[in-house]
Amino acid sequence: MANLRVATLNCQGLGMAPHRRALLDYLCPLDVHVYCLQEAHSTAADEQNWISEWGSTAALFHSSIKGDRSNGVAILLNHPDLAITNWHGDHEGRVLAADISVHLEKFHVTNIYAPQCAYTVQQRSSFFDSLYCYTYSPHPTILTGDFNMVDNPRIDRDPPTTKNDPTQALHDLHTTLNLRDTFRSIHGNTRLFTRRQGQTQSRLDRFYACGRITPLSENTIPSLMSDHDVVVLEISSFAVSTHGKGRWKNNTAIYDDPSFKTHLNTK
Repeated sequence: MANLRVATLNCQGLGMAPHRRALLDYLCPLDVHVYCLQEAHSTAADEQNWISEWGSTAALFHSSIKGDRSNGVAILLNHPDLAITNWHGDHEGRVLAADISVHLEKFHVTNIYAPQCAYTVQQRSSFFDSLYCYTYSPHPTILTGDFNMVDNPRIDRDPPTTKNDPTQALHDLHTTLNLRDTFRSIHGNTRLFTRRQGQTQSRLDRFYACGRITPLSENTIPSLMSDHDVVVLEISSFAVSTHGKGRWKNNTAIYDDPSFKTHLNTK
């Protein structure tokens, strides 16, 4: 797999079977390897059935421990070379973090559904402050999802408005963990919106990636039955460590060893 494509989508509920089936049938044929879904509205009782319905490769659904259909996040794999090797989530069904293996490498994905603007700024800031333990990883890291806020209201909203966004808490998170907004890395100050509601547009759905990940492209695809677009990030192969446990190195020094040459001559 030369390049990897990861997508994020607020699916606005998968509880209705026709909606869920239509959306999964739409996503599966797309040339995307990992899907991060938010607002799945799942419960623990749903999860195994929905995993079977996905049927492509592995899938994780994470629900609120309260047992209701609020929130809900998911990570769906769409390539046979990928596997989920470790995961954990929060109690509210808003955060799902997983290590994903591809061949001999691993990368880390944190998928979030941040609280809406109906919550207080303090509550929303506390949510972003809680993400350090889910986002930090020794593996190349991607933080994605529906942030329910923008980084820069002048270019990420139309018409511009701050709406009491807890920008500082998120800024501190990606500064501390050295994560960068991949869209801005590729497109600079280009205006693009991922969610439309009435007369307003916002770029709520984003990716942040560590320096070991090279973003190649980031684009949007219209989604079914959601006012959020599918946002697709394409990244290059991960930087591979050249030393350390588990790394094999060809010892070229043996090529001049007499015993090695003798062994070759007997073949």
